[in-house]
Amino acid sequence: MVEACVSTVAGAAKETTVTGAGKKKAYHHGDLRNAIIAEATARARLSGDKAIVLREIAPQIGVSATAAYRHFANRQQLVEEVSAQGLVAMRDRVASVEPTSFTADPVLAAYIDLRNAAIAIVEFAVDEPAWARMMIENLGSSTIVAEKGMAVRELMQTIIDRGISVGTFTAGLRLDSQRVLWAAIDGLSAQAMFDVHPMGTAEAAVAIARAIDLCMTDMLTEQGAQSREAADLPPGILADIRH
Repeated sequence: MVEACVSTVAGAAKETTVTGAGKKKAYHHGDLRNAIIAEATARARLSGDKAIVLREIAPQIGVSATAAYRHFANRQQLVEEVSAQGLVAMRDRVASVEPTSFTADPVLAAYIDLRNAAIAIVEFAVDEPAWARMMIENLGSSTIVAEKGMAVRELMQTIIDRGISVGTFTAGLRLDSQRVLWAAIDGLSAQAMFDVHPMGTAEAAVAIARAIDLCMTDMLTEQGAQSREAADLPPGILADIRH
């Protein structure tokens, strides 16, 4: 493999690497970076950050290591980018859960929506244990990862704010200060990430819902607690519960 060269074709910058018997792989400017991230993400989802090695990724996408290092000065930069993309995927998972719109009680609806969001985060860790573990390991040390993590919390805070307005949650409640709820979310996620217990079972779904319900108790007003008690909620994400 010869060293990649940069050329301009029709006004668009491309990075080209020649491999084997004259085979070429050309990327428009920016596309190579995205291709590296995509390959690194696929590897991380299977095996975590230990699988992110630029000199191994480069030939997989048809470029030289020299070309790859033009976009990432070191391995840690790529690890942090893939971790950040994981948090984007987590936020998308949370956002994709439809609000509970078929209950006549807006107090209960706000509770269920926040409960659903918390369960969605845990389910992300159940489905993507290696990726989730890498995300959490880089959350406190990387600005870009922390920013994407904040986006998840902001989405959940909008649910809390709505719940405050209808009387579900106590006035002035901020998600960042809810260590008991985060203990449930992080602890359940860690069981999936480290394969402590099987987390994809019906029994686990009951345990996940119960732990989150218990850890949301201190967040509730008296009205919120009464609405939850009367509902006798089943486990899992509840998008279409009727009362």
